[in-house]
Amino acid sequence: MVIRVQIEEIGVVHNELIEKGKPEDLRKFESTVKIQDEYADGLKEIERSKYLQVIFYFDRSSDYNLVGPRRGGEVRGVFASRSPHRPNNLGSTVVELLSRDGSELRVKGLDAIDGTPVVDIKPYAPPFDKPESAELDRKNPRQVINNLIESGNLEELLLKAGELHGHYCPFLALGIIAGSYAISELGGESADMEKLVSVVETNSCFSDGVQYSTGCTFGNNALVYKDYGKTAVTVAIRGESGVRLYYQRKDYLEKNYPDRTELFEKVVKERNGTEEDERALKQAWTEIAFDLIHEPVEKLFKIGTIRSPSLPQYAPIFEDEHCDLCGEKYMAPKGVETGSGSDLCIPCSGRSYLQLDGSGLKEISD
Repeated sequence: MVIRVQIEEIGVVHNELIEKGKPEDLRKFESTVKIQDEYADGLKEIERSKYLQVIFYFDRSSDYNLVGPRRGGEVRGVFASRSPHRPNNLGSTVVELLSRDGSELRVKGLDAIDGTPVVDIKPYAPPFDKPESAELDRKNPRQVINNLIESGNLEELLLKAGELHGHYCPFLALGIIAGSYAISELGGESADMEKLVSVVETNSCFSDGVQYSTGCTFGNNALVYKDYGKTAVTVAIRGESGVRLYYQRKDYLEKNYPDRTELFEKVVKERNGTEEDERALKQAWTEIAFDLIHEPVEKLFKIGTIRSPSLPQYAPIFEDEHCDLCGEKYMAPKGVETGSGSDLCIPCSGRSYLQLDGSGLKEISD
């Protein structure tokens, strides 16, 4: 049965894109969606929505294949792909609404080229549009993060990383940029069970960005810390290759944000700022972080490929012991044998130990 459907154009896309490209590249640009006057009233209260679903018409797509090679050469059906060549030439993208000026919407993330007709717009509503989170998380708890990396949506990734880090700052953004780039270069998504390893060379905010974007943490034994004091990370797959990124723009913040750098010196370095100064610094750091997240990775980092990276062995599994003095359980290799034959934990033995804190890795003697 053939159904004849009449679709009205309600607006048109305006941007700098004049030819097709990879969706993840197109989504980095801003666009303006100009709504026709007769439909302008339909935009009332649209500012309440941070994200919108834009449905548009591939007016320059003339044919399609039900089955064929997609990006990367994989053969798929058209309904299992995001190909612009479709039976009804309709496309749909979730975009961020940046602002509204009358009947014009400024959006980011729209993978449609200049002049594309828009046929509908509606709010993105997570309760209805987002997959069931419990089922999604059980299959792959990092699927959302991997999707953000694949689509190049580092701004959203930075927003989520702030939940872990507690605030937004330039070096958190740099960690997101470095980690996301490495994941993309090494195969598209983070691995589990220590196959993917990140080696960080600093314990600054940068490391949290790396942990969040790569999924490598101290807790899952996939994060290695080298106390070099360098803003750098090596991300590698065991038995394969790796990539090292070193932040080479040490004067970037000083040159581009001199007044905010002075504020950092006062509040953080000298610990001499007022509450108002602290609020101003948080606001400034947030603005810089979200500016920085859009910078090309090559502009910020020196990037090198490592063919046979030297990585620690898989984390061994140790037996447990109990301290003869306090009774608490500890990993057997951390025990201290005394001359009297007792096995003690480190605190009870009084032996020195290594501690990682804000000043780096150091030996502590209580």
